[in-house]
Amino acid sequence: MADALLAVLILFPAVLTFFLKSNAALGFLALCGGFAATTLSGSDIDHLVGQTRITSLTSNNVDLALLAAPLLFTLILTFRSVSSKNGRYFSLIPALCAGGLLAAVAGPMFNDMLQTSVTDSAFWNHLKDAQSYIVGAGLFSSLLIIWSGGFRHAKSHGKRHKK
Repeated sequence: MADALLAVLILFPAVLTFFLKSNAALGFLALCGGFAATTLSGSDIDHLVGQTRITSLTSNNVDLALLAAPLLFTLILTFRSVSSKNGRYFSLIPALCAGGLLAAVAGPMFNDMLQTSVTDSAFWNHLKDAQSYIVGAGLFSSLLIIWSGGFRHAKSHGKRHKK
């Protein structure tokens, strides 16, 4: 069960990227932003949610939402932004890295939510050991994809005067 959940978490961003033709490079960077938000302000947000007296929300739910929402919204909002076939295939690299990072970070959050031991899985331990490589490869491939797209400069629409 734990290995199947981890496989779904890894493959979900790649499948979503491929079929929606989304920009997985931006999705990976959004996931990193969500991870930073979870790490840096997760306890403050948990405290804020605790003061609202919403009993159905746990700290794991809030952390999982902070982690996954930026990735999902970015993949949905960049729908059809990758038009070339090669671009779709190159986008699978950061998408798989995003899935790997999502699985490595969200695995412990699923322990309490699903009453399963994801962190006892050998697959999760391998993911946790490779987390720095996953982040490095995802960041490198994301930046290459973004930089290869070029930077578009605004065209001036003013009248040009003859000299």
